[in-house]
Amino acid sequence: MRWKISPWKLSNGDHHDPRHLDLIAALALVIVIVAVCRFVSGGHEPPSKAAFIVPSQSVRW
Repeated sequence: MRWKISPWKLSNGDHHDPRHLDLIAALALVIVIVAVCRFVSGGHEPPSKAAFIVPSQSVRW
């Protein structure tokens, strides 16, 4: 598919090049891939054990 050299018009008369939309979409895709890789790589810490109630403890209401 070839890109057209002339820009296309929106309803309000603004001129936008379709290549700009392709560039923005590619940049967004790269950001999503980097974010997923950082999340999966184990950058998060496990929760501390002090936050959980030990089963041997009893709570009286």
